[in-house]
Amino acid sequence: MSFFDELKRRNVFRVAIAYVLLGWAVLQGADFLLDLAGAPEWVIRVFAIAGLVGFPFALFFAWAYELTPEGIKRESEVQRSQSITARTGRKLNGVIIGLLALVIVLMVVERFFFAGNNEQRVADQPQSTPEQTAIQSIAVLPFRDMSAARDQAYFGEGVAEELLNALVRLDNLKVASRTSSFAISQENLDIPAIAARLGVDHILEGSVRTSGQQVRITAQLIDVREDAHLWSQTYDGTLDDIFEFQDEITARIVAALHVQLSGQAVAPAAEVLTTNPEAYRLYLQGRNLWRQRSYESLHEAERLLQEAVELDPGFHQAWASLALVYFVIAQYDFSLDDRETLPKGLEAAERALAIDPANTEALLGKASYLEYNCRLAEAVTVYEQVIAANPDEATPRHWLAIVLNSVGLTQRARQEVELAIDLDPLITSAIVVQSDIEGVLGNYEQARALARKGTMMGISGGEHSEGLLALAQGDIEAARRLLANAMPGERDSDGRTEQLRLFFAALDDPAQLPRFHTFIGKAGDYVSYSEVDTMSLLAGTGDPYLFDYLSETACPPILYGAIWYESFREQRGRPEFLELMERAGVVELWQQHGWPDDCASVYGCPNH
Repeated sequence: MSFFDELKRRNVFRVAIAYVLLGWAVLQGADFLLDLAGAPEWVIRVFAIAGLVGFPFALFFAWAYELTPEGIKRESEVQRSQSITARTGRKLNGVIIGLLALVIVLMVVERFFFAGNNEQRVADQPQSTPEQTAIQSIAVLPFRDMSAARDQAYFGEGVAEELLNALVRLDNLKVASRTSSFAISQENLDIPAIAARLGVDHILEGSVRTSGQQVRITAQLIDVREDAHLWSQTYDGTLDDIFEFQDEITARIVAALHVQLSGQAVAPAAEVLTTNPEAYRLYLQGRNLWRQRSYESLHEAERLLQEAVELDPGFHQAWASLALVYFVIAQYDFSLDDRETLPKGLEAAERALAIDPANTEALLGKASYLEYNCRLAEAVTVYEQVIAANPDEATPRHWLAIVLNSVGLTQRARQEVELAIDLDPLITSAIVVQSDIEGVLGNYEQARALARKGTMMGISGGEHSEGLLALAQGDIEAARRLLANAMPGERDSDGRTEQLRLFFAALDDPAQLPRFHTFIGKAGDYVSYSEVDTMSLLAGTGDPYLFDYLSETACPPILYGAIWYESFREQRGRPEFLELMERAGVVELWQQHGWPDDCASVYGCPNH
């Protein structure tokens, strides 16, 4: 008899099959019961390892021993004529059939009951223990692109962002901001280091793979404290299924972290933004390009988002993203005129708000438009409304801080920007705002250190901000070097290099000042971005020519903190300053939201 036949005679194969089926059934039952009991993830792993370790022993006993009417005996002690292995084999067949039936029942129950009732299971959990009600924290990293062409990174970021937006809405769950999570994921750090930097206990990471309309999403939740995977799951489907997948992932996170939901059901992970898969893909690509902030990326983002809203005119989030593109594109393409792009942005924002009046991005865009049109009091009101509805969002506080600092409400600006940085420690652009605020307060060394930090983090305005601070501090040589470095070559076409040369020549020899004034002339009705830089130079040196420079501008742009530096204090006491602030919409803001901190220095101020 061959070895294979002997294995069959001794029922080794039947024992192996029965062992595997029984082990699977035990693991499924244990997983369910342990989950209900809130047992840590390592317990189920112990069960699995024990099952694997026991498998070779089961095979060994099946080979070396035989079950007889007198009990278990070594196979070598049983006469072949007295062996009952055939009868035992028939019993094992019955056991295998029974176990197969059990496995099928468990699979059906899991597929059609538990998978569809994650939200209900979470809502029906017993009263939470103190450990369960503690606030949990999580960061969502951009999902890795595993597509063959590696050209779907935008899709992985989009999926992660929608999950993050859903988790932010859950009470008792602290969620690291998108800016911080996505920025730190670019660094070569392991998961514990990322969690430590972001101040979270859990990390959600995953991958995406797309092929045509087919998509595979893999997600896994990691408990950094226990160095354990709480769960992982792979979802296969089409782009039509994407929002359902996001709902399922969010429900699994809630269940795994025992997030206290005040007796309410889990909110949908993501609003169904559009029923058009191609529009959703174009939206994700456009969003990704908008964040890259370059001449090429913004023009391509405009094209893609336009296509998205043409495919689905009810896609409010695509309209909001298109509005954001129009609000910034002229800053990167100097051939464009804000007077043309900003009204387009407002139109897109209003299309979004007509569908979703609470759309945060559209409201922020509308506030930016109000700023541009010197309706600052209205802009601040919109920012405050957005903050009241989204208190854990960093961007509205950051943008509000810019306006408040520009109108002299410096202490309140400082509070808002500090809150923004607390909410999102890696929101790099807020560092330059923080630097400007410290400059207004006269803390020049601290302000310059913050500006240098911004430059090291890649912020384009860092050197320019430090140059203005050096100018206000009287450090002319540092200002000369920093402002020259801050001017990109593409701006040479507007005479920027010659302007700086004449400016510093006038600082060295005041007799040269009229030549500088003649060169810059007047701003006219429309102020370009390069002319805003000119205004900053005038304000930073306390030059009263700023009033003449803007005398023909009906709606002059606000100057961040430069007009509130100590160097411009004398000019703030002139009637021309109050008239300039009236045209800029600042006086109306003061009347509604409070007078500037240094009211004593401002002509016409109640305490002047």
